Amino acid sequence: MSIAVALVVTFPMLLSIAAYGWSSVFGDPHRFPGSPRVHRFLMICQFAGVTAVYAFPSSYSLYLLASIYAGQGFGAAYYIHKKGRVDCGCLGPQVQSKLGLPLVVINILFAGICIISSITYGFISQEVAEPRLVPVGLLLEAMLLLLSLVVIVGVPDAVHAIRLYRRMAARHAPKVLKRKERAV
Repeated sequence: MSIAVALVVTFPMLLSIAAYGWSSVFGDPHRFPGSPRVHRFLMICQFAGVTAVYAFPSSYSLYLLASIYAGQGFGAAYYIHKKGRVDCGCLGPQVQSKLGLPLVVINILFAGICIISSITYGFISQEVAEPRLVPVGLLLEAMLLLLSLVVIVGVPDAVHAIRLYRRMAARHAPKVLKRKERAV
């Protein structure tokens, strides 16, 4: 399986897993529209699917990921029908994200990408029925989880901090400019 395909199809789930883990550790409220049990089950499925792609790279792992994406797409459509456009908490508590038709389409699109990639990968590699464990894949998954944690937590925090610093510095800008003019 191509590493580029694996990165493309797993990165959204890695972001979701990192956001859920961060929220759980620090007690942030989860904005998932369903019950906490359903949310936890979805996160376990996502983690198992991503781990299967990196630890047992085969067309079977991509089929598993496709079924998870399809389930998420149909689940998002169900919650939109039942509750409307509500917060989904897909990207953690710091990023506002709503359930909507684009989320449904993106999930179904990713399911299609996984199916097409698994068919292509199966024909190209002529793999046997038994996928084998790839320890390096687990290391890659761990590194990607850290990267996704930086994206989910670090970037929104940095943007928020920059806004605060700019607002605080704006009060002192005229004084600094006067000193700078006197020095020149």
